[in-house]
Amino acid sequence: MKFSTAFVLLMLSAIALRGQIDEPAGALTIYTRFASVPSSLSIEYMKTELEAIMLPFNLHFDWRSLERASGHEAVAEIVVVSFKGACQTDTPPHWEPSAHMLGSTHIADGRILPFADVDCDKIRELMATSLAPASAPERDRLLGHAMARVLAHELYHFLAHTTKHASTGIAKASYTGTELAAGILRFDEAQLRSVRAALPSGAGF
Repeated sequence: MKFSTAFVLLMLSAIALRGQIDEPAGALTIYTRFASVPSSLSIEYMKTELEAIMLPFNLHFDWRSLERASGHEAVAEIVVVSFKGACQTDTPPHWEPSAHMLGSTHIADGRILPFADVDCDKIRELMATSLAPASAPERDRLLGHAMARVLAHELYHFLAHTTKHASTGIAKASYTGTELAAGILRFDEAQLRSVRAALPSGAGF
């Protein structure tokens, strides 16, 4: 199912208005849509790793499918994440060397919108040397963690209201395949301060 940006904005605006009173502070609803059926194990690893990365902000994540959204859900803050390519390791990636961005955040008139893209094909291509020798379950784990790190980077732009990058940590402008496959990749202190300064005192948003 395909959605236009205008339709999605209209639908999510209605959902947000219904949830302004009911949703507790610090909750972020992530609506997902996938270009193809993903690995369920990789998605679970992604969710767990994202929660670990974002733990310093005390955020509660509510994951929902955009295709199943009815407009009657009670939610407050919303981000729509589109996962491009094949988010599973059984399919060879269709990589375009000239378009190497692992993820992106949508911007209009200088304002960062609650829309992000994560490109699983490009992630898998960058991690090819780490994925190739691994067992199937380990490949799922590596991919899931890498997806979480790319998504956390895009959420950083949204939460901190900034297009700037850093030289270290999650907010780096680019990653190597080794960094995506590393045991731990987190925000540094400066990035933590940037997000916390952008969040209203006493609330998640």
